[in-house]
Amino acid sequence: MTAALELSEVRKKFGQTEIIRGVNLSIPKGERHALIGPNGAGKSTTFNLISGRSTPSSGSVRLNGTEIGGLKPFVINRMGLSRSFQITNIFHRLSVFENLRCAVLWSLGYKYSFW
Repeated sequence: MTAALELSEVRKKFGQTEIIRGVNLSIPKGERHALIGPNGAGKSTTFNLISGRSTPSSGSVRLNGTEIGGLKPFVINRMGLSRSFQITNIFHRLSVFENLRCAVLWSLGYKYSFW
C-alpha cells in the first residue's frame, strides 16, 4: 500500500548549517499525525519542505507515490495537499472580502503606516 505522505532521508541545509538531518516519515492514507518538539527543532522547516515553500537539499518527499520535493506550492496544492498556517493576521471587524482585499493590496506593495 502506498503511503499518502512519505519522506525518505530528507535533509535541508542553509549554507553550511544542516537544519534537517535525514528525516524518515511514512503516513498511511487516512491517518493523522502530529509533529511536536521544542522551538528550533525543525518542525516549521519540515512543513516548508513538505508544502513546497522550501526545496530539500537531498532526499525524497512523495505524495501518493509521486515525488513532490522541489515543486511549487500551488502545484502541490493542486495534487491534493494543502497547508494552513498557525498565525493568521485578520481584521475581525472586517468582512472576508475586506480581509482578502487587504491581503491583495499588501502583496501589491500598499502598506499600512500609522504615520
